[in-house]
Amino acid sequence: MSLAATPVPVTFLPSGREGTCGRDETLLEAARRLGVRVASSCGGLGRCDSCTVRIEGAVPTPGAEDRELFDTEELETGWRRACTVRPSGPCVVHVPARSAAASVVRGQEGMRSAVWIEDPVVLLDAAGLWRRRDGSRVGEGERPLGLAVDVGTTNLAAALVDLVSGEILATAAMENPQGAWGADVISRLEQALGGEAPRRELQQAVLGAIDDLATELAAGRPETIVEAALVGNTVMQHLLLGLPVEGLARAPYRPEVLEAVDRAASDLGLSLGPGARVHFGPNVGGFVGSDHVAALLETLANPPAGSWALVDIGTNTEITLFSGGRQTAVSCASGPAFEGWKLTCGVKAGDGAIDRVRIDGAEVHLGTIGGFHPIGLCGSGVLSLLAELRRTGALNARGALSLSHPLVRERGGEREFVLQEERASGETAARPIVFTQDDVRTIQLTKAAIRAGLDLLLAEHGLAEGEIGTILVAGAFGLFLDVEAAQAIGLLPAIPPDRIVKVGNAAADGAMHLLACSAARRRTGQIAREVKHLEPASAAGFQKAFLGRTAL
Repeated sequence: MSLAATPVPVTFLPSGREGTCGRDETLLEAARRLGVRVASSCGGLGRCDSCTVRIEGAVPTPGAEDRELFDTEELETGWRRACTVRPSGPCVVHVPARSAAASVVRGQEGMRSAVWIEDPVVLLDAAGLWRRRDGSRVGEGERPLGLAVDVGTTNLAAALVDLVSGEILATAAMENPQGAWGADVISRLEQALGGEAPRRELQQAVLGAIDDLATELAAGRPETIVEAALVGNTVMQHLLLGLPVEGLARAPYRPEVLEAVDRAASDLGLSLGPGARVHFGPNVGGFVGSDHVAALLETLANPPAGSWALVDIGTNTEITLFSGGRQTAVSCASGPAFEGWKLTCGVKAGDGAIDRVRIDGAEVHLGTIGGFHPIGLCGSGVLSLLAELRRTGALNARGALSLSHPLVRERGGEREFVLQEERASGETAARPIVFTQDDVRTIQLTKAAIRAGLDLLLAEHGLAEGEIGTILVAGAFGLFLDVEAAQAIGLLPAIPPDRIVKVGNAAADGAMHLLACSAARRRTGQIAREVKHLEPASAAGFQKAFLGRTAL
């Protein structure tokens, strides 16, 4: 092996993980291979700065983009983006807390304790054997167990269910490991379009996570699980099942399948019981997937009176509006900003993430998850901050930060609001926590996409926003949403706050119903067929509505 091809030693801190980095390998790729957590919102495509690290030792010469991103002092002290640099010699890589910290997975709150089974998936026959309705055996002696998983873009939420009583025996959640390839579905689609190898990597990553959840929930005995039901957005479904994704990568965004899919668990490589099957729920179309259908299943069991909307805000936001006996759905490319990514100091909801902000003159009071030292802003913190910036006049309705505010400064030609100047105690890789003018623009686009999607539905139904009787906010982010802050920046309509109801992880609840109840499977198929799907990109008036909704 030539000297030029010899891998170089690399140590990642604070994890202490040691290994090598190939000369043709970026630090981000080496970190993935060594199991070191380094955030990468864009999947390592060089489109963001979430993978910033500080390098000691053989510090690579900065490229043009890094010279634009970091100031002179930061460049001299070794700040670089892990996705763009290849070390030329031994080095120590300091990973900032905001990049290395795991999220507090908020996928279990609001889950029910039991599922009502109207029409069981499995039955006990005369010989004392558990069978599906098609006659296939699912076990003998022990009561059959099932696994329900909401396969989210950011997190996976799972439950172990007694398929006879409907009792929820255990719940667990974890981050979707596909996040290493990008925080949003578009980044992962781009990776999957790169060929069979990256597509297989994405598939195996999420299947491995489901196996881990099954093992954890079944106390080390995943072979006792005889049935699984999964829900997720259309991209997550296609990546997990190994379906072609080309149709989802370009307009008119046609999925390979809309109907529910049933597979043998062994065909997918899942380590469940012999003969175990996997049921993946149906899609509405485009980017409105089975997770939203599952949430609709739960909501329609006891729907609000009058006109109402179900809104699930995430990396891909789905909205369905019900009025006059009609139901229409739209997906909004909201991106991962409310997950904390694509922001200068954004983080997922983990220990130390800022989730509450109050501005008092030249002072900022920060609330963090777990009460830890602040490491960055998560989605709820971003909403709180924006509402405060508007309240105090530090930000105008057009989204411009005002230099007249004592905490707004200009650095490198860009305005930024300073939440915390000093570095965390003992932190060797930290930069000030700021919210920049570009961050404001990112949130404006995210918020505008969601509101324009709702506007599109209202126009389709001939309603004004004040005529919506109830807005149901679903999902993990929705569960922790500050309704007043969301209304203050125009993310949610200005209707009486008591008409905005948080329903928790309705998709996970729906997945549990799909797991245990044959009637629920039939109903979701009916729901998916009856909901009319609108594609924003081709809808008249959407672009005008989008631009109008950028105001804060």
